[in-house]
Formats: sequence, structure tokens, C-alpha cells
Amino acid sequence: MQVVEAFGQLCLITVFAWSSGQKAHGFRVFRAHVSATVPRLGRLSSGTLATAVLLMELGVAASLAVRPLERAGLAAALLLLAAFTVYLLNLARTRPDASCGCAGASGTSVSGVHLLRNTLLLALTAGTWWATVSTSGPRLSHYALTAAPAAVVGVTLLHLAELVSLLRTTHVK
Repeated sequence: MQVVEAFGQLCLITVFAWSSGQKAHGFRVFRAHVSATVPRLGRLSSGTLATAVLLMELGVAASLAVRPLERAGLAAALLLLAAFTVYLLNLARTRPDASCGCAGASGTSVSGVHLLRNTLLLALTAGTWWATVSTSGPRLSHYALTAAPAAVVGVTLLHLAELVSLLRTTHVK
């Protein structure tokens, strides 16, 4: 179970840190995306919401990296992923041509692949939570063993829609 916990933590840290880094790098584009896809913000401006999302993602990544806070990080990850999945469902229904904004600016329109990705991330988060209950925590060797695979899986999941789009090629005759 300790290897499962280490892998899950590192994978989720990668997903949330990479996502927030991409959003920070293209913050103006992300803020414009929020403004265009989240109607009726009321008093909350698109800049405030975009900043809050970015900070929440960083907070999840940071709390998953600190031993006494990993369960709070997993709970926050579950809440953020669930909220984002609802947002994606609404976006797919109302504006299927829009980007999901998952990693800041993306040209890939929201699709079932995004929902699949979020479902996989929710399952990974739940599995990691389950692993934390039955162990006293991973050792450094567990993190060392799983660091590279977890990072690759995290980035792959985050960019799953782009990878699927890339693999859908038209054959030239």
C-alpha cells in the first residue's frame, strides 16, 4: 500500500503543480477563458476566480507533499476534481467548441476525453486516500521508486485530450 500511496501522491502533485504552472504562465489567456466560460460571476471577477483556481491547485500540490496534510490535500483534490468535472459537463453541454482550460490555454475543445481524464483522476485520488488509511506512510524508497512513472502518468493524464487528438491522424493516399 505504501507504493500505491507514494505513486498517487506524486502523480497528483504533478497534475496540480503542472496545471497551475501552465495557468500561471499564460495567466491572461486563462483569465479570458474563465471570463468567457463562466457566466454570471457577479461580484467575483474573472481575475479573482482564475487566481483562486491557480492558488487552490498549488495548495493541493503543496499539502500532498507534507506528511501530516496529505489527507487534507486528497480531500481538496477530490473536491476540486469533482467541481471541475461538473464544470466540464456543463461546458460540453453549452459550449462544446470551447477549450477546457485544464492547463491554461489549450486549443483542444472539451470532449469526453476530458471527462474520462477527470474520472481517472478521481479514481486515482480515491485509491490514494484508501492507501493512506491502511499505512503509516511511504518511505523515501517508495517515493524514489515511483517518482518518474508518477510524473509521466500525471502529465499524460493532464494532456490526454491533446494526445488523443494528436494520435487521430488522417491517412494520406
